[in-house]
Amino acid sequence: MRETTLSRNTPVTFERERGVQAVKVQRNIAHFIVAVGSDEHRTQRILSVFKALAAQHIPIFLIKLHRTVITFAVRGEFAAVANEAIRPLTFEVTTRHDLALVTVGATQMRDLSGVMAQIAEAIYSAAARLIETGDSHNTVQCLIDSNHLVDAVEELRNVFHLAAAQIEGIAER
Repeated sequence: MRETTLSRNTPVTFERERGVQAVKVQRNIAHFIVAVGSDEHRTQRILSVFKALAAQHIPIFLIKLHRTVITFAVRGEFAAVANEAIRPLTFEVTTRHDLALVTVGATQMRDLSGVMAQIAEAIYSAAARLIETGDSHNTVQCLIDSNHLVDAVEELRNVFHLAAAQIEGIAER
Protein backbone atom coordinates (compact mmCIF):
# COMPACT_ATOMS: atom_id res chain seq x y z
CA MET A 1 0.00 0.00 0.00
CA ARG A 2 1.45 3.38 -0.98
CA GLU A 3 1.35 6.08 1.67
CA THR A 4 2.48 9.66 1.85
CA THR A 5 2.89 11.91 4.86
CA LEU A 6 1.27 15.27 5.51
CA SER A 7 3.13 18.04 7.30
CA ARG A 8 1.98 16.75 10.70
CA ASN A 9 3.22 13.18 10.08
CA THR A 10 -0.29 11.88 9.37
CA PRO A 11 -0.17 8.94 6.94
CA VAL A 12 -2.55 9.19 3.98
CA THR A 13 -3.53 6.05 2.11
CA PHE A 14 -3.99 6.31 -1.65
CA GLU A 15 -5.20 2.77 -2.13
CA ARG A 16 -8.14 1.36 -0.22
CA GLU A 17 -7.74 -1.94 1.54
CA ARG A 18 -8.84 -4.91 -0.48
CA GLY A 19 -11.00 -7.57 1.07
CA VAL A 20 -14.39 -7.86 2.71
CA GLN A 21 -15.08 -4.75 4.76
CA ALA A 22 -18.69 -5.02 5.87
CA VAL A 23 -21.78 -7.18 6.23
CA LYS A 24 -25.25 -5.66 6.15
CA VAL A 25 -28.38 -7.52 7.25
CA GLN A 26 -31.96 -6.82 6.19
CA ARG A 27 -34.65 -8.86 7.93
CA ASN A 28 -38.27 -9.57 6.97
CA ILE A 29 -37.77 -10.37 3.28
CA ALA A 30 -40.18 -12.43 1.16
CA HIS A 31 -39.17 -14.42 -1.93
CA PHE A 32 -41.57 -15.05 -4.81
CA ILE A 33 -41.49 -17.74 -7.48
CA VAL A 34 -43.99 -17.05 -10.28
CA ALA A 35 -44.62 -19.71 -12.94
CA VAL A 36 -44.80 -17.98 -16.33
CA GLY A 37 -44.33 -20.96 -18.68
CA SER A 38 -41.88 -21.36 -21.53
CA ASP A 39 -43.97 -20.88 -24.68
CA GLU A 40 -43.96 -17.96 -27.12
CA HIS A 41 -46.15 -15.83 -24.80
CA ARG A 42 -43.73 -16.07 -21.87
CA THR A 43 -42.37 -12.54 -22.35
CA GLN A 44 -45.87 -11.02 -22.20
CA ARG A 45 -46.64 -12.94 -19.01
CA ILE A 46 -43.40 -11.75 -17.40
CA LEU A 47 -44.23 -8.20 -18.39
CA SER A 48 -47.73 -8.54 -16.93
CA VAL A 49 -46.24 -9.54 -13.55
CA PHE A 50 -43.86 -6.58 -13.52
CA LYS A 51 -46.61 -4.17 -14.61
CA ALA A 52 -48.94 -5.43 -11.86
CA LEU A 53 -46.24 -4.90 -9.24
CA ALA A 54 -45.28 -1.48 -10.63
CA ALA A 55 -48.93 -0.36 -10.60
CA GLN A 56 -48.92 -0.96 -6.84
CA HIS A 57 -45.51 0.74 -6.40
CA ILE A 58 -43.92 -2.44 -5.04
CA PRO A 59 -40.11 -2.35 -5.10
CA ILE A 60 -38.60 -5.70 -6.09
CA PHE A 61 -35.01 -6.92 -6.12
CA LEU A 62 -32.98 -10.10 -6.71
CA ILE A 63 -34.93 -10.51 -9.96
CA LYS A 64 -34.10 -13.70 -11.88
CA LEU A 65 -35.57 -14.87 -15.18
CA HIS A 66 -35.53 -18.65 -15.43
CA ARG A 67 -36.83 -20.89 -18.22
CA THR A 68 -40.34 -21.36 -16.79
CA VAL A 69 -40.43 -19.08 -13.72
CA ILE A 70 -39.37 -15.66 -12.54
CA THR A 71 -38.16 -15.05 -9.01
CA PHE A 72 -37.80 -11.86 -7.02
CA ALA A 73 -37.72 -10.58 -3.46
CA VAL A 74 -39.66 -7.86 -1.65
CA ARG A 75 -39.44 -6.38 1.81
CA GLY A 76 -41.92 -8.14 4.07
CA GLU A 77 -44.27 -5.18 4.37
CA PHE A 78 -44.92 -5.44 0.60
CA ALA A 79 -45.50 -9.22 0.48
CA ALA A 80 -49.28 -9.23 0.93
CA VAL A 81 -49.77 -6.39 -1.56
CA ALA A 82 -47.51 -8.18 -4.05
CA ASN A 83 -49.57 -11.37 -3.71
CA GLU A 84 -52.77 -9.40 -4.27
CA ALA A 85 -51.29 -7.63 -7.31
CA ILE A 86 -50.30 -10.94 -8.94
CA ARG A 87 -53.43 -12.92 -7.98
CA PRO A 88 -55.63 -11.68 -10.90
CA LEU A 89 -53.02 -12.96 -13.36
CA THR A 90 -53.82 -16.53 -12.26
CA PHE A 91 -50.18 -17.67 -12.29
CA GLU A 92 -48.95 -20.28 -9.85
CA VAL A 93 -47.10 -18.34 -7.13
CA THR A 94 -44.95 -19.72 -4.32
CA THR A 95 -43.87 -17.35 -1.57
CA ARG A 96 -41.35 -17.83 1.23
CA HIS A 97 -41.51 -15.46 4.18
CA ASP A 98 -39.26 -14.63 7.14
CA LEU A 99 -36.06 -14.49 5.14
CA ALA A 100 -33.01 -12.27 5.58
CA LEU A 101 -30.79 -10.59 3.02
CA VAL A 102 -27.13 -10.70 3.98
CA THR A 103 -25.00 -8.34 1.89
CA VAL A 104 -21.23 -8.80 1.99
CA GLY A 105 -19.31 -5.76 0.80
CA ALA A 106 -15.77 -5.18 -0.50
CA THR A 107 -14.42 -2.32 -2.58
CA GLN A 108 -12.71 -4.63 -5.09
CA MET A 109 -15.07 -7.61 -4.99
CA ARG A 110 -14.26 -8.71 -8.55
CA ASP A 111 -10.56 -8.91 -7.68
CA LEU A 112 -11.06 -11.21 -4.69
CA SER A 113 -10.38 -14.78 -5.66
CA GLY A 114 -12.71 -17.31 -4.03
CA VAL A 115 -14.80 -14.82 -2.08
CA MET A 116 -18.13 -16.32 -3.17
CA ALA A 117 -16.97 -19.78 -2.15
CA GLN A 118 -15.94 -18.43 1.27
CA ILE A 119 -19.32 -16.75 1.70
CA ALA A 120 -21.22 -19.90 0.69
CA GLU A 121 -19.10 -22.08 2.98
CA ALA A 122 -19.70 -19.74 5.93
CA ILE A 123 -23.45 -19.79 5.36
CA TYR A 124 -23.41 -23.58 4.93
CA SER A 125 -21.38 -23.97 8.15
CA ALA A 126 -24.11 -22.08 9.99
CA ALA A 127 -26.72 -24.54 8.63
CA ALA A 128 -28.47 -21.62 6.89
CA ARG A 129 -30.26 -22.37 3.65
CA LEU A 130 -28.99 -20.22 0.77
CA ILE A 131 -32.14 -19.45 -1.23
CA GLU A 132 -30.95 -16.86 -3.74
CA THR A 133 -27.82 -14.89 -4.52
CA GLY A 134 -27.02 -11.72 -6.38
CA ASP A 135 -23.95 -9.62 -6.91
CA SER A 136 -22.71 -6.21 -7.96
CA HIS A 137 -19.28 -4.73 -8.50
CA ASN A 138 -18.72 -4.42 -4.75
CA THR A 139 -21.24 -6.73 -3.02
CA VAL A 140 -22.59 -10.25 -2.86
CA GLN A 141 -26.18 -10.59 -1.64
CA CYS A 142 -27.38 -13.82 -0.07
CA LEU A 143 -31.01 -14.52 0.76
CA ILE A 144 -31.19 -16.97 3.66
CA ASP A 145 -33.67 -18.35 6.20
CA SER A 146 -33.84 -15.98 9.18
CA ASN A 147 -33.71 -18.76 11.76
CA HIS A 148 -29.94 -19.21 11.12
CA LEU A 149 -29.12 -15.54 10.54
CA VAL A 150 -27.11 -14.87 13.71
CA ASP A 151 -24.96 -17.97 13.20
CA ALA A 152 -24.41 -17.16 9.52
CA VAL A 153 -23.28 -13.62 10.31
CA GLU A 154 -20.96 -14.91 13.03
CA GLU A 155 -19.42 -17.37 10.55
CA LEU A 156 -18.92 -14.53 8.04
CA ARG A 157 -17.29 -12.40 10.77
CA ASN A 158 -14.88 -15.23 11.54
CA VAL A 159 -14.04 -16.01 7.90
CA PHE A 160 -13.40 -12.38 6.96
CA HIS A 161 -11.98 -11.24 10.34
CA LEU A 162 -14.60 -8.51 10.78
CA ALA A 163 -15.19 -6.47 13.92
CA ALA A 164 -18.69 -6.10 15.36
CA ALA A 165 -18.73 -2.49 14.10
CA GLN A 166 -18.47 -3.79 10.53
CA ILE A 167 -21.82 -5.62 10.86
CA GLU A 168 -24.94 -3.55 10.22
CA GLY A 169 -28.49 -4.55 11.10
CA ILE A 170 -27.92 -7.77 13.05
CA ALA A 171 -29.16 -6.38 16.39
CA GLU A 172 -32.41 -5.09 14.89
CA ARG A 173 -35.59 -7.08 15.45
